[in-house]
Amino acid sequence: MARKEFTAKNGTQVVLREPVSTDAKSMMKYINSVIRERRSGIVVDRPVTLKQEEAWLKARLEEIRKRSVVMLVAEVDGRIVGNCHASRRPWKENHRAAIGVALVKSMRGIGIGRALMKETMDLSKKRMRGLESFDLSVLDYNEAAQVLYRSLGFVRVGCIPDAMKEDGEYSDEMLMVLPGKHERRARKK
Repeated sequence: MARKEFTAKNGTQVVLREPVSTDAKSMMKYINSVIRERRSGIVVDRPVTLKQEEAWLKARLEEIRKRSVVMLVAEVDGRIVGNCHASRRPWKENHRAAIGVALVKSMRGIGIGRALMKETMDLSKKRMRGLESFDLSVLDYNEAAQVLYRSLGFVRVGCIPDAMKEDGEYSDEMLMVLPGKHERRARKK
């Protein structure tokens, strides 16, 4: 089971680790705090119940067991404050993985998101044989996330206009990719 401890920029002690079935309640509290934010950057639009979170986590743990998903949670003082997961795409796209990350508001901007993403990508490359690239989507208003993704090497490759509607306001969905060795070679030509 993967586990790493580090100190965030503000001195907070953080544990990055793989989730376990008993994490559902802590994960529900964390994700619901993100869901309640205006313009949270995630697609879920209403708080989840413990039963829903238990079912979601059970499904992810099975995918982790099958090595089609890698997921890490960030834990501070025994509570989960964020997570990152990479899901391998199926069939002819199985050299790619979609990655997503989310953190409670109080833990943003201190290096936890970066550490979660880097550790998740590293672990994914070890566990998912043949994985070559990662992709993600981010909403146009989430500038802090875009800065993080670009700093990790992701590049914007497309945009879906008016992809999300929150409180009557539309947002564009930016598509970004961390190119694998083949895409990098093709871009240099």
